[in-house]
Amino acid sequence: MLKRLEVKNLAAIREAALELSPGLNVLTGETGTGKSLLVDALSLLLGAKAEGLVGPFGDSLLVTAFFGEEGERVLSRRVGGRSTPRIDGEVVSLRELQEEAERWLSLHAQHTALALLSPKRQRESLDALLDPALPARYQEAYAQRQRLLAEKQALEAALRTKAEREDLLRFQLREIREADPTPGEDEALEAEARKLRHLETLRARAGQAYALLGEEGGVSALEAAIRELRAGGRLDPALDALAQDLEAALQGVRAVARELEDYLEGLEGDPGRLEAVEARLALLERLKRKYGPTLEDVLAHAKRAEAELSGLEGGEKRLLELAQALQGAEKALREAGEALSQARREAAQRLGTGMVEELAALGLPEARFQVDLIPLPEPGPYGLEEVAFRFAASPHLPLAPLSAASGGELSRIALALALLTGAEAPTVVFDEMDTGVGGETAWKLAERLARLGEKRQVLVVTHLPQIAARARRHLRVVKEGQEVRVEVLEGEARVRELARLLSGQYTEAALAHARLLLEAP
Repeated sequence: MLKRLEVKNLAAIREAALELSPGLNVLTGETGTGKSLLVDALSLLLGAKAEGLVGPFGDSLLVTAFFGEEGERVLSRRVGGRSTPRIDGEVVSLRELQEEAERWLSLHAQHTALALLSPKRQRESLDALLDPALPARYQEAYAQRQRLLAEKQALEAALRTKAEREDLLRFQLREIREADPTPGEDEALEAEARKLRHLETLRARAGQAYALLGEEGGVSALEAAIRELRAGGRLDPALDALAQDLEAALQGVRAVARELEDYLEGLEGDPGRLEAVEARLALLERLKRKYGPTLEDVLAHAKRAEAELSGLEGGEKRLLELAQALQGAEKALREAGEALSQARREAAQRLGTGMVEELAALGLPEARFQVDLIPLPEPGPYGLEEVAFRFAASPHLPLAPLSAASGGELSRIALALALLTGAEAPTVVFDEMDTGVGGETAWKLAERLARLGEKRQVLVVTHLPQIAARARRHLRVVKEGQEVRVEVLEGEARVRELARLLSGQYTEAALAHARLLLEAP
């Protein structure tokens, strides 16, 4: 539900806020205070244009709505300057904002892009009267048929170029298999090539090190030092301990010298090895450029090519299987579609009858309402037909799309649909629905809005005291100079506002009548 609405610099409103409650909320106020501007603010969240709505109190207007019950969803739109739609503070596209707002809010007012006019909303309203399993079964059958069709079309396209594709895949597989790469092979070869390219330098460095450590170098020097320390150790045991440490170091030096000797012998490798390594590296690089960027990717490509080749080789068989599967899918779709269409025809009759009765009670006694099911040339994602509502306010007018109805008529149509189908967003807003309404119709309208408020949060901009008296929360728009504020009315303040709506005065008779309205069940 809508918990709070904030507006800044919206036309004549510098700044205002509405705090709403569950159930039925009403908004009243003197003519010209800006009641409908607050509805315009909500329409901006639903993607409406903001022409003429940026006020004189800044370069931009800002609308922020707080939705939710346990959690909270914050939708906002800034218009003018840097126009910015946001959801929970994150910048989004206007389309994304509109789609999210439609999850929370239905708006029925004059000059507003009403969701009720869309074929989607009309279909959803009718389908709300059906067993949910029927549309779900059809949509599942449609999705299955589409999956099979897509696979069949892709396979047919592949088979048209089968010979060329098979040749390409076989060439790729042959190229990779003949090279027979292994993961990490290129890194090992690169290290070996680097060593072979600098063979002379490595031989010179290792040879010099070996000469310095050998029997004529470091080893003999260490042996001489040990002998001296042993001789001195006979006089001072501390020198003998140092001799032992040097013995251990000598063993290490001898081990390094032996490894250097083996290393030098190993450098006398095959003189053609470098050429072979570089040739292998060049081959692997070509594979990586074509199928890489790594050897793991090259091998993965080979697996995919093998699988695709296998699929192409069995393509004709799979095409026959798909043709058989499609026959079954088409049959299931047709059966699901016919069941859905039959249920829709029955529901359309019930809805048409119910709407005529409801509209008569809402002050349109001669109105006609009809639900048309227009067959589609091909099964669509939601059925075999489109759903279209037709309306005429009097018997002298032809049935026409809802777009031909006035704002007040549309609001009453929306209310009747909401009561009969339950297909509405959590928060429903009505404006101008009580134009030209009075007497018994006003009471019926108030009763139905209160009934809808038991299932949805409802906000009504109204001048009818009968509606205002049924509200759980009564809000009044007050204009003081250029400032507009919204106040919650309770107690005697609410009685006085109802008296004003009743007679335009605060007479004792009007006040007494207002109290009776509030006390009525």
